[in-house]
Amino acid sequence: MLANAAIGVLAQRGGIEVVAQLARVQAKVRKRAVLALVERTLEAVAAQNGLSSEQLLERTVPTFGLDRDGTRTEQGVGLSLTGTITYNGRKTIPKTVDRELLAEFRATAKELKKAVPAERFRVERALAAGRTWRWSEVCDHYLDHPVTGSFGRNLIWEIPQGPAGLPVWDAGSWELAGPAGRRVRPRPDDEVVLWHPITHTVDEVRAWRDRLLEIGVRQPFKQAFREVYLLTPAEEEAGDRSRRFAGHLLRYGQAKVLLTERGWTGLSLGHWGWEYGSDEAEAVRELPGGLAAHWDFHLDEESFERDGAGNTASVCVSGELWLTSPIGARLPLPEVPALTFSEALRDADLAVGVTSTGLDLEGQGDYWQSYGFGDLSENAGVRRDALARLLPRLAIAGRCSLTDRFLVVRGDLRTYKIHLGSGNILMEPNDAYLCIVPRGSGDRVFLPFEEDGGMLSVIVSKAFLLAADTEIT
Repeated sequence: MLANAAIGVLAQRGGIEVVAQLARVQAKVRKRAVLALVERTLEAVAAQNGLSSEQLLERTVPTFGLDRDGTRTEQGVGLSLTGTITYNGRKTIPKTVDRELLAEFRATAKELKKAVPAERFRVERALAAGRTWRWSEVCDHYLDHPVTGSFGRNLIWEIPQGPAGLPVWDAGSWELAGPAGRRVRPRPDDEVVLWHPITHTVDEVRAWRDRLLEIGVRQPFKQAFREVYLLTPAEEEAGDRSRRFAGHLLRYGQAKVLLTERGWTGLSLGHWGWEYGSDEAEAVRELPGGLAAHWDFHLDEESFERDGAGNTASVCVSGELWLTSPIGARLPLPEVPALTFSEALRDADLAVGVTSTGLDLEGQGDYWQSYGFGDLSENAGVRRDALARLLPRLAIAGRCSLTDRFLVVRGDLRTYKIHLGSGNILMEPNDAYLCIVPRGSGDRVFLPFEEDGGMLSVIVSKAFLLAADTEIT
């Protein structure tokens, strides 16, 4: 009630100044009624200004007083897009710095830490939706802007049925540079989209992945290294449902948070008191074109934690995933747009890859064994591809090799096999299990994308540790 009342006040106030707050709510909140009210409010404000709600959002991203490069410096005090405050390049702030100025910078830093993730979420959502822009709009709102420019300048843009490239500034305007260095200068009215690997050949995808590593570009989210999920024969035969990610044991609380952050609603399991709650739930995500993705879950009965108030869920089991039309009817999967289908399954793979109990350090049972050391998912397959490109650049390259499922690391004491899906480790020659607890991977190795879950960083960190196993105390 409080959230609806607050949004109602913003709706009555209207005007461009309420948009940034509504955008932040849209990125964080997952209650359908609240989101619907936000969407109606945005549409009303957009209509007043002759824009769509997406156009309105991108035109009202605050600059926070930052320069085009995403920084602000005043009296030696510096502020970066990450919210980091420095003085003459150092994090230690002397007491002689103007207190009012420092307080202003700290307040802005706090706002940046909220706004930047929300904008990153919005831009990735545009990629998943296949949104189209005019090139002039991209330049104004995604390349020249101090906040969204940090994303847009590291993404690949494409003229449909035409060339694609990374933005480069030359002779007073933006151009697109392809993977081989060939440049094209789009006209202001040219339509452009964010490049997505699902519409391109394996060779084109490979060329972009190699190029990103060659020039050291780190993308704000997976684009060139984005996983692609094509319809399988089993899914074609099933017709209107996918069981590709069914039967996984997931840490319920973590899975709910991750899916909620990615726009899914309705995943509520457990019993409150002795009469309320449910052991089944259906997570739903609204998709472009009025479609929706649905994913079944039920409680793992053996994982209940009982207390005086009832039962608390700790592990849930994933079920079927399907998509529905704007009127709620199940759609045959071959009729679902390939991009929409792929992005829905990508969320499912990410949820399994981050929250599966098969990742537990001291797991047991058939599921833990099959997930922890079994075949790779599409997500893990992309991780393998990225690692194949990274390995030759590492100081430990001579001690490492890749198999279909493992990164094999030769230490002086043993040889180790790190599973590319779970990060679990087996030691040769008898495949004894080795438990290593990650405690932060740091920034020792350049990765070409911001990670969801950080498993690639964990695997590389374990490899560095094990390659020097005689130094482990």
